[in-house]
Amino acid sequence: MIGFFDIRNGCAGDMVCAALAGCVDIEEIKKQLEKISFPSKYEIEIRKTTRTIGFFHGIKANQFIVHVKGKEQKRSYSEIIKVFEKSGLSRVIRNKIIRVFDVIARAESKVHNESIAQLHFHAVGQTDALVEISFAILALEKLCIKRVFSSPAGISNAAPATMEMLSGVPVIIRNIPFETATPTGIAIIRAITESFNDTPVIIPDGHCYGAGTIDASIPNTLHFIYGKEFNTLKDRVSVIETSVDDINPVIFEYLIDRLYQSGALEVCFFTGITKKSRPIFWIRVLCEPVVKESIIQQLFRETTTLGIRYREEQRIVLARSQEKIRTRYGDISVKIGYISGDTVNIMPEYEECKKVAQEKKIPIKKVIEEVLKSTNGINRKNRL
Repeated sequence: MIGFFDIRNGCAGDMVCAALAGCVDIEEIKKQLEKISFPSKYEIEIRKTTRTIGFFHGIKANQFIVHVKGKEQKRSYSEIIKVFEKSGLSRVIRNKIIRVFDVIARAESKVHNESIAQLHFHAVGQTDALVEISFAILALEKLCIKRVFSSPAGISNAAPATMEMLSGVPVIIRNIPFETATPTGIAIIRAITESFNDTPVIIPDGHCYGAGTIDASIPNTLHFIYGKEFNTLKDRVSVIETSVDDINPVIFEYLIDRLYQSGALEVCFFTGITKKSRPIFWIRVLCEPVVKESIIQQLFRETTTLGIRYREEQRIVLARSQEKIRTRYGDISVKIGYISGDTVNIMPEYEECKKVAQEKKIPIKKVIEEVLKSTNGINRKNRL
């Protein structure tokens, strides 16, 4: 299971927790929090709110509020770490929580030019911040989130420590008169996020918005989405295109053969009307980047074109396998495509179906139907 945080419109500790609270059983997380002896007594309140911007429909979101009882004081890094070291949480979860405070401590140490041992935390050392960080880690564990990804961070009036934690992270500058990203929120995200750029494709299982405390010209909401990773393969392909209006189409069969021999993955021809009402042929070839030059040379040599366009694009392809299927017409190959281990596409091999149709003197569609009917016994789970 993977998770994605959209933090372009804000990122505070309470917003992270508010979004996660909409995806878990809150009472179960509260029971886990009872294993921690926080410095002060507290209560968690979840409020429902709606954020409306301009003429758009409102965004329904949660607010996460920690009501702390008693007077708070600043705390040293070592005092905070002891709170979690003495807790009844598992070692794995304790380490994940402590890692968030390590991110904050390193940033504060650099900003204030003090050793971590000398640091005393003010807002981040209060009970509400300790509860927020713990809740976030526990909720992610409950959801079995193994990998976390985030959008670029939307910032305005950011604190020095926040900017230090965002070093190397893509940011969006907001012209808003309040702090949109707080040290607590950014510390959580920075400690758990694998990448701020290359987010995998997700099949969502759930999501929720977490709202901040201020209504503004932007929604001031954080969006959390979680689900299964869309188990595909990514690669890059070259897209090569040219248009010709003075070519004899009888050569297309030969041209297509030559292009495939040169390494083309796909060759397509499209027709249209161009200047002076002339019919035009638009030729598009997909290939691996390493054979791009060879394909371009073939197009120049075999067509009447005087210019060629090319670019590189990302491509997502299904994981696949090839199997022999036993049918009443004999064994015929099929290609099988998978998403997260589930079979989603089965395609009989055309040339084999064509050969059977010619030998048996039957319509090729009957051969294809027979092959597909014979694939019903294929195990459609856990193929990868």
